[in-house]
Amino acid sequence: MTILLVSGPGISLKEPYNSGIEAFIVSLASQLVNEGHVVDVVAGEAASGAEFTLINPFPGSATDKPNFFERFREKRQFKKLDVDSYDVIHYNMFYPHLLRAGLSFNKPLFLTLHSPADKNRIAVYKELSRRSNMTFVAISDRVKREWDQALGIDIPLIHNGIDMNLWPTSSSRGREYLLWSARINEEKNVAAAIRLAKHMQLPLKIAGRIADQHYFDKRVKPHLDNQIEYVGHVTQRELSSLAKKASAYLATATWQEPFGLAALEMLASGVPVVGFDTAVPPSWAHESVSTTSSLRWQDLVELVEKSHAISPGTCAAFASNMNIQHMTSNYVKLYRAVLQQQETGEKAILVEERGLPGAAHQPQPLT
Repeated sequence: MTILLVSGPGISLKEPYNSGIEAFIVSLASQLVNEGHVVDVVAGEAASGAEFTLINPFPGSATDKPNFFERFREKRQFKKLDVDSYDVIHYNMFYPHLLRAGLSFNKPLFLTLHSPADKNRIAVYKELSRRSNMTFVAISDRVKREWDQALGIDIPLIHNGIDMNLWPTSSSRGREYLLWSARINEEKNVAAAIRLAKHMQLPLKIAGRIADQHYFDKRVKPHLDNQIEYVGHVTQRELSSLAKKASAYLATATWQEPFGLAALEMLASGVPVVGFDTAVPPSWAHESVSTTSSLRWQDLVELVEKSHAISPGTCAAFASNMNIQHMTSNYVKLYRAVLQQQETGEKAILVEERGLPGAAHQPQPLT
């Protein structure tokens, strides 16, 4: 198949990634290419060694909050894309003006739901659902439940997966510190990890992009010392190296985390996950994932202590169930199912228009 994956204007697919969505796009595109598909990706930039082909129809766009005139220009630029060669077009980010512009493409459309069902997204996606044959895809049971209810449809579920080769499992020897990795802002709640580490008198390494400078200056920076260290916004290779000596990964997000890609990467590396229920999918019921319904850091103390008994192999074995090969296979199956369904529908319309037998047959909806 020939596939167009769409991120957005000015989006960088170079490491270190700004979020898990960029990592998802690169992983899916690379695996699709490895399996013999042709993949183009709409983005601002990508690594020089990327296995997919970068397409940037938005020269000069470098903001995630375009004004009216910038949106108008980007919409016009996007509409000019030659999409005839693509079998499917797969969106991954929330750019309503591009999603609306893409309705003019006579192609099967897919949109992976990486975010919770907030007011703005619900309004736009309801419109898309009415106006197009867009196939929405949920990345976790939590996301699926929210969006099934919001849109009133049964959304396909494809769990995220990672390339296990990027996250080699290390032995339990030489575990020296707690590890936290995410965007640094209030909802990701690194402050809870800091208070926990201080209370337990354990070293803590903090990795991630500073998404809220005020939060960092007020809740993180004053605590940095020989025990609490901020190591910066790191690449996957650098994070994997940090995981080799981590005793536990702290998942302290207080919002309903759509998936928890960083936690999965740590499990693959052999590091047990300790945190709040909100920070990992409820379906991760496994001994390598210890969480509490409380949002109190004090309730993580005992879980951290118990996590020392979890072997790296146990963590990695659980993570291996969510690998990039399985995820990609499910997307390809979905692409083909929708393509076949739409082809069947077009044939049914043609039969009906010509008044031939079989016009009463209708394709069944994809669930």
